[in-house]
Amino acid sequence: MSMLAEKDRDVEMALDQKFLSLSAGRTAPPGGFLYSQAYNAKAGNDLRKAFKMVTGVSAGYNEEQAFKIAMSGWVGDPLSDVAILKIRREGRDVHAVMQSFLNDGIKGVSNAPEELEQIWQQVSTPPQWVDWKRIENGAKIYRRFGVEGHRYQGISSLDMYRVLSIARTLMSTGQYADDTAYKRFLLTCNFWTQISEPNGMKIFNEGWKVTLRVRLLHTLIRRAVFGSPRWEREQFGMPINQSGMLTAPLISSVMMCKSLQILGYKVTDEEVEDVIHLWQYVAYIMGYQQENVFPSDIKGAVQAMHDSLLLNPPSEDPDCIRLGRSFLDSFKPSKDAALMQRARQWVDYKIGIAHSAFFVSPDTRRAMGTPNPWLWAALYAATQFPKNRIQDLRRLSSPSYAAGLDEKVRAERKHWLQTQLTDADMNYTPKSKY
Repeated sequence: MSMLAEKDRDVEMALDQKFLSLSAGRTAPPGGFLYSQAYNAKAGNDLRKAFKMVTGVSAGYNEEQAFKIAMSGWVGDPLSDVAILKIRREGRDVHAVMQSFLNDGIKGVSNAPEELEQIWQQVSTPPQWVDWKRIENGAKIYRRFGVEGHRYQGISSLDMYRVLSIARTLMSTGQYADDTAYKRFLLTCNFWTQISEPNGMKIFNEGWKVTLRVRLLHTLIRRAVFGSPRWEREQFGMPINQSGMLTAPLISSVMMCKSLQILGYKVTDEEVEDVIHLWQYVAYIMGYQQENVFPSDIKGAVQAMHDSLLLNPPSEDPDCIRLGRSFLDSFKPSKDAALMQRARQWVDYKIGIAHSAFFVSPDTRRAMGTPNPWLWAALYAATQFPKNRIQDLRRLSSPSYAAGLDEKVRAERKHWLQTQLTDADMNYTPKSKY
């Protein structure tokens, strides 16, 4: 529906103002600040034990940092939010403006809002802390995990789907449940692929473009969810907020690198920190504010992840459960698929079940009623661990082998995506939800 055809434009304009000023004057985080209680609870102790086992880091009590992370839950992406809403209220085609901006920069947008010009200044000139050598090495290590990394990031999201604010946001888009879940996962895999291709995050390259595109699209989603009667602003804060923009990169960097060791992968701490550096820059392009917490080392990243999870206790709300079940069920073989496609889908589904044993908490598996994973987990680990460990030992000792392995894994993940996504899928444009 066109914004200019709204039945009550004044109501929408008033809602825009509430949306843009949500963080003003706030002195306490959304939903209160229950860090101390969560830290001392059994679930908090269990979380620290799990983190110690997986990462080797002992997370501690950091109330000051946790409070900063919690307060960032009131904030979305102020520059993008103002810019996109201005464009929308002028009756312009937001998606056409976005495409011109991505292809040609600020010179491609006539009468650009001041806030869009400020975004251009941000994303066209890397900040001083950016080290391109580290970003490129981080991208190389990140793509080392190939399709396995995509699968990890997908299945590990089941625990995050139990955060009610995340579930409400995703369910409100209508693109993460039931028959749409798998395609949305594949499109996210394409994002992960593009940002980690060689030079992918250089200006106007595909990783940079898709990251900036996601940033701008997030405003449309954020505003739509904010206007939903099911969104509890005082409890949840801002949809797709700064706190979430921290958690997702930490899962994709330190947590993935450390967690996948159970399947035989071996990466050095220096390599892990280069992956963190890559994701810090991705987060920056996506609108994460530099004044907020973003650790640069493994210890700091694990501590920040620990604090973020304590601030977002798991829920058994029906939205959370439906979202998780829909995601896992979306991997099941399609009845209409050809024999070979069904076989591939069956393998992917069983790998997902195996992954759930390693990368999904027992409580979430119980809440979502996932199949017993242990037989498939044992079989999968037994076949993957030796292969991955041998490859990484050779990679770490032979630059020529490392280069060949990199080319092989890049080709494999591209092929995996191309067999499942069409060009139309890759150019997906969401419909306005408000």
